[in-house]
Amino acid sequence: METADSLIELARIVKVIGLKGELKVLPFTRTPQDLDCYSTFFIAGNERDPVEYRVESIRANPRFAVIKFAEFEGIEDAEPFIGCELLVRRAQLRKIEESEYFIRDLIGIRVHTQKGEDLGTLTDVIELPSHDIYQVGSGESELLIPAVSDYILDIDVEHGRMIVRLPEGLRDLA
Repeated sequence: METADSLIELARIVKVIGLKGELKVLPFTRTPQDLDCYSTFFIAGNERDPVEYRVESIRANPRFAVIKFAEFEGIEDAEPFIGCELLVRRAQLRKIEESEYFIRDLIGIRVHTQKGEDLGTLTDVIELPSHDIYQVGSGESELLIPAVSDYILDIDVEHGRMIVRLPEGLRDLA
């Protein structure tokens, strides 16, 4: 049996649409279309252990997706899952390029300058149209570092560290 800890959250179920048991989901991915490649999802939450369900259909629009699971015949089957998460096994995730990272793998890594100064822990990734911003906090201060190659020199997820070059004047803003 899968546990929620061994699975990756991809979306949250927000409501039932129609009488056939279709579910409106808000993805944690960059776009709802990223959910199209999965034929199954685990559903967990609301004090439920993860259970795998087969996708019958997915329709995506710019902000959300509508998913129909084969096991849900009507609204009564789907309603108890409002507020639950859709999850997949890590092995099911799409393959990423060497220079790409899953946000969940970045959260919690230690961030250091190229001179070895510990800036704190990466606490959040703010996704913007032009580039992401890494939020780094040490308890006493917080920095927002542009996630571009000029400033992010190295990311070592395996060892939990990132090396950065801070933009000139960034500390003055903190």
